[in-house]
Amino acid sequence: MRTDLDEILHTACSQQSIDPTDAKLIHHYSNAVYILPAAGAVARINTGGETASRLETTQAITSWLVADQGFAATAPLPGADLVQTDASTVVTFWIYYRQPVTAPELTSTHLGELLRTLHHTPPPPIEVSPWKPLESLQNALADPAADDALSPNDRRWLMHRIEELETELGELEWPLGHGLIHGDAWAGNLLWSTDDPHRAMVCDWDRVSHGPLEVDLIPTWHAAFRYGRDEAWIQGFVKRYGYDLRDSIGYEALLAMRDLAQLPGPIRRVSNPSYAAVLRQRLNAIRAGHRPETWVTAPTTRQGLLLGWC
Repeated sequence: MRTDLDEILHTACSQQSIDPTDAKLIHHYSNAVYILPAAGAVARINTGGETASRLETTQAITSWLVADQGFAATAPLPGADLVQTDASTVVTFWIYYRQPVTAPELTSTHLGELLRTLHHTPPPPIEVSPWKPLESLQNALADPAADDALSPNDRRWLMHRIEELETELGELEWPLGHGLIHGDAWAGNLLWSTDDPHRAMVCDWDRVSHGPLEVDLIPTWHAAFRYGRDEAWIQGFVKRYGYDLRDSIGYEALLAMRDLAQLPGPIRRVSNPSYAAVLRQRLNAIRAGHRPETWVTAPTTRQGLLLGWC
């Protein structure tokens, strides 16, 4: 698999005249991320079912946010187009933001401030896709890797549960309204700006869309429900954003949706025993009725976090 990724990277770099010397794979989960030190760039190899047109929109939106709105978002590498190497693989190039080794933790407080700003931006001049609940999980279930990751019973149960949640979410009234959303707004998708050491920025915009603003809030509450964060984590967000999601009638459905949204990565990497264990714990907990349980996190590297792989 690593050889295949290297070949994809070098093909894409060649087409865009980008120097891949000393390229380093620093993250491989739903997508693969390489640092290209000679080019001052990051290459994201998307194999998660995103179309080239959608990723082009993602790059256009982030460029607009940075240039026209002054929003703290990661930006595409100037002059570099995306490259589609086959029907299911698209490579995009981004500016590389090296993270300081001694930087403080990026928290829900930073996230709340950034989302409050994002959710008050004017409508973009670029058409974005409407938000579709659990689109990434549906893409993962269509991936051949899912045949090894899931039993037929698991697959049937997940498809039925997706349909249930789509119906439930589609019938909700959304108190915060609709607008431009990030789509995967958790604190792990934050970086420190390299221009201003005190400024946080948002990365990983693959799920950007037009949808209920509450979708961007649920990851903070889910971090407390499943990943050991406490009430202070939630209150740090609420203080900056100005809304407690637990007041929303859709809170439980959003929490269930976020549970399922944690499955695509380990489904695609199930050949690795660590990811297989992650998948089994999460799926068992979900099928048992969302009982409170602290989930183990998927394998990652401290180096990848420091280098800025988002």
